[in-house]
Amino acid sequence: MEDGLEGVAMRAGSASRAALRTIEGVDWRSADQRFLGYDNSALNVLDRAREQLEAGRGAYLQLELDQAIEALQGAVDNFDAAAAALEDPVDLGEALLYLGASHAFNGQAREATAVFRRLHIQMPFITPDPNTFPPEVVTMFERARPRDARRPRGVVSMESNPPGAIAYVDFLARGRTPIQVDGLLEGEHVVRVTRPGATPFVETVSVRQRAGGAHSSAYLVDDNDLEGLSEAVDSLRDANIDAVGDGAIRTVAQLLRVEKIGVIRVSSAGGDRVSLELLLFDVRSGRRLLRGEQTYGTAVGDFERHVQQAVGAAFGAALGGGSQATDTESAPALASSFQDTAPSTDGPSTPVTEEAWFWVLIGVLAAGAIAAAIAIPVATSQGDPLGQDRGGQVIIRF
Repeated sequence: MEDGLEGVAMRAGSASRAALRTIEGVDWRSADQRFLGYDNSALNVLDRAREQLEAGRGAYLQLELDQAIEALQGAVDNFDAAAAALEDPVDLGEALLYLGASHAFNGQAREATAVFRRLHIQMPFITPDPNTFPPEVVTMFERARPRDARRPRGVVSMESNPPGAIAYVDFLARGRTPIQVDGLLEGEHVVRVTRPGATPFVETVSVRQRAGGAHSSAYLVDDNDLEGLSEAVDSLRDANIDAVGDGAIRTVAQLLRVEKIGVIRVSSAGGDRVSLELLLFDVRSGRRLLRGEQTYGTAVGDFERHVQQAVGAAFGAALGGGSQATDTESAPALASSFQDTAPSTDGPSTPVTEEAWFWVLIGVLAAGAIAAAIAIPVATSQGDPLGQDRGGQVIIRF
């Protein structure tokens, strides 16, 4: 396994689930909760946080700064409270940006600096857009940068019982436990440890270089109804994932109670780039409905954005009927590529919620598929970038 590949694959899983949650009409909540192990209260808190973010952003744009600060601080507090279910840090980062800007315009420089400093420490990939925020806010943001920002050397060591859990630091998947995450700035960092089907572990740790870093130890307990899910996920390392069959993919789908299941195989493309092959299966028929592939850079932020766009486009193709051909009838070719397109909300006349769609990805389903992708040659569609494979399924270039 190449260094960093497993963490990147897990980031692909997080970004893909984030994309699925934005597609109107898709019934993702139940399967998402079963897979990630959070409860209804966390989901309700997240919904409230996003409402407060929208209200706070609107108040900021109207220069109603006191109202903006109240709403945005509430959003930040709720995002923090629902950290067990928060995989995508973009909404929290945006709430912090607007909160810091509101403090800055309200003459509260100390409060603004504290908010911006948190962004530097926990989410250095999120910065204020100069086209959205005025120069004085951007300048204050830069001044809040910690002194050790150019040479971050903080370390968090993470372990779990059982081992092999997915380790997040500051809402970014890093790999499997036991793991040591370095290159962190001194300050408070959010640690999250998850295992498919188990209640997640979340805590905030204080990283100090002179103290030798921070340590986190998680004890994870599987839900009684989901026993075997993590093992089924791990068994994908050696599974043939070109079909559903009666193996690990079907087991995972049954435990998550879904009818459609997706997988992403990840392999190195050299340098800081990875190749992703996206596969969508129908569990009832055992057929592969759709396959797409693309190569992306792994820079934090850009990678997540591209994966979300690709997954949204793939669902647009699948829900639009482009991949619904039977075994005896060829699927129609797609009309265009899906490079950097926005997620589609078009769907069939039957409500999607009745289809029980869920996108389970080998970003978190696995290191399994990562190993398989390295060991097994991955078929490409370069010779026929927009057409059909031998099985009659749609191949897209997204």
